[in-house]
Amino acid sequence: MEQEPWGSPKFVEEQFTQWYRRNAGTVPAPIDIRHREFAFLTFRGRGMHRHIALPTLKDLHGYLRNNAPMHAYHSSSYYDNPTADMSQKGWLGADLVFDIDADHFDLPCQEIHDKWWCRNCDEEGMGHHPEICVCGKAQFDSETWLCGDCLQATKYETQKLLDILIQDFGTKIEDLITNFSGNRGYHVHVHSDIMKSLNQNSRREIVDYIMATGLEAGLQGFKPGKGSRSTLAEGGWRGRTGRAVYDYLTSATEREIRDLKMSRNATQVVLKSRDEVLDTLMTKHPSNILPMIPPKQLDKLVAKAIKLQASEIDTVVTTDIHRLIRMPNTLHGKTGWQVQTIPYGKLPNYDPLMRAVVLEGHNVELEFKGAPKIKILGETYGPYGEEDVTMPVGAALFFLCKKGARVKK
Repeated sequence: MEQEPWGSPKFVEEQFTQWYRRNAGTVPAPIDIRHREFAFLTFRGRGMHRHIALPTLKDLHGYLRNNAPMHAYHSSSYYDNPTADMSQKGWLGADLVFDIDADHFDLPCQEIHDKWWCRNCDEEGMGHHPEICVCGKAQFDSETWLCGDCLQATKYETQKLLDILIQDFGTKIEDLITNFSGNRGYHVHVHSDIMKSLNQNSRREIVDYIMATGLEAGLQGFKPGKGSRSTLAEGGWRGRTGRAVYDYLTSATEREIRDLKMSRNATQVVLKSRDEVLDTLMTKHPSNILPMIPPKQLDKLVAKAIKLQASEIDTVVTTDIHRLIRMPNTLHGKTGWQVQTIPYGKLPNYDPLMRAVVLEGHNVELEFKGAPKIKILGETYGPYGEEDVTMPVGAALFFLCKKGARVKK
């Protein structure tokens, strides 16, 4: 008997098909649907089907019900003719979109569940692969998983992003849409006429601001001056920088302070006079710290604190004015989980491992080639080696979509 391929794509396709037959009608239409391009990846072919127009909600639901895609997208852009080639579409504007994905982070958990190997030699390792292998080549394959720690990290970055958009850019809450991506992170959409017309250069400026790119401590008040008031309550990065340093010094351990690699004297000042430094930030202008910590040493402290306040977004996604983005309420082909919209204020308590696993049904017996541990719907699965395990279909689909197992015949 011929063995199933790893991932059992026919089984996964059947589960997606059944789900879309029942639930295609729950997928909302994007704003101004008739000016959007739609694109899909199917289970039967590697190419993307795009330049598709679905001008009504009925058209969209019918397409999803009849095709049950592995991945479903719509454009962040608005076009005069969505079905034309890119040069002929007639760009009318684009939503401002952000992508926060665990792939862009260096997290301790990735050293446990992600691995890489060189296609040119036998070298392999855990976590992110190096830029160049010991053999001198840069030809890597990788296997990336996820866990609750990954998702918690991306949620934290998303919360920081939302704070910056609302507090610093004045974005209205009703213009914001936050989606769990269905995999390793979150998407944030800003729908407004002001943002819609921005070109790539303007979006790059927004990216630089959110990531605090090129921000200098001296321009945020940390330089000799005549200021007398604390900057903690000020808007923009001037106040945010002061609060960043204050928050960092409040919680940083001795080891973290020493890891800043400031001079010995500056390190001792921070460790022994931390309360005095915090009181200075709270009650006086930040320039009053300079007699305690010299500017070059203070720059190291400020840079670390700012990085913890900035949001780690995917720069390419935000600056791309022709970007395709995942459709809410559809299924993600790499996990079997649902792309979900989280109402504003609900993100802190949102847990995708409890909420986004929507496929339910019978138990499935899987043959594993290997998979790390993950907690799904309150149950812990794995780690698995080469073994057979029976589990509910909602959990099974995750391991199948990640190609760590196949349905046992």
